[in-house]
Amino acid sequence: MTEAGGDGRPSRSIMRRRRANVPGGRDGRFVVKVSADEAALLRARAQVANVSVQRLMVSRALSEQQGPSVDYETRRAAFTQACEMQNLIAALGTNMNQIARQANSEQRIPADFEPTMEAVRRALSRVMGAFEAAFGFEGKRE
Repeated sequence: MTEAGGDGRPSRSIMRRRRANVPGGRDGRFVVKVSADEAALLRARAQVANVSVQRLMVSRALSEQQGPSVDYETRRAAFTQACEMQNLIAALGTNMNQIARQANSEQRIPADFEPTMEAVRRALSRVMGAFEAAFGFEGKRE
């Protein structure tokens, strides 16, 4: 579901760059003094991540994961690629269902059907694990 309206652009909700509004607004304010070297480093890291210095500081401080930062374009490309992988695996599952339907009609299951199904399940599990690790959510079916 990476497209909004079929125009080829990612969904706005997934690609939102601003933080979501909160009821009552954000009244908290902090003033942080840094040296010139620290300010330059913060600006450089914010530019690499394609965010403001303020956003970088807040997101890093409030993040539960303290891994290296990933810039917006890299994250967007990874999400697009992960969605494509998930779609390919879904297509494999559809093909496996068609094979199963044919096997049921002929009352004969091909010898390699079960190992192939297990391979599809393992691949899907790896993709869902990658989604969770990269984007912080579990890909659960509803």
